[in-house]
Amino acid sequence: MFLSFTASALFEILLLLLVIVIFVTVGSFFIIRDLRLEMKQVYKIRSRFHIEIRKIVNLMYNAHNSSHLEPFTKVVIKNLPHEEKKILLRNIDKAYTELNLESEENKYIIETYDNLQKLRRERDAKILVYNQKLLTFPFSIYAPILRLRKYELYTENE
Repeated sequence: MFLSFTASALFEILLLLLVIVIFVTVGSFFIIRDLRLEMKQVYKIRSRFHIEIRKIVNLMYNAHNSSHLEPFTKVVIKNLPHEEKKILLRNIDKAYTELNLESEENKYIIETYDNLQKLRRERDAKILVYNQKLLTFPFSIYAPILRLRKYELYTENE
């Protein structure tokens, strides 16, 4: 009698452990999938942002020879450290304020600058959500395993 009870209890415990392992495995699959999708979205918007920065730097420098942008004309934007990109964005803002906004020849530069500002806001919003997700449970367990890192924001907190 005692042996049958022990075997039955052992079987139920093993069955419970198997169910828990299956839940953890399925949950891990969905969590990792979600983190990878989020990372792809962040990477895509970061790439678009870098392209837009390069475009505005080339446009402003070639059209107006802005001295603020000259140091950044021959560098790879995506390889710059975050602080240098912040300096570059401030320099773009300075060069933009020097433009004649009423001039017809500056319409494309103005449109590109507006696109850059829109992308900056979208990028920072996506990265804010992404960084927050990396800090919440259960994503915080998987982020170091997948070697996901937090990204810096460009929006100034004033």
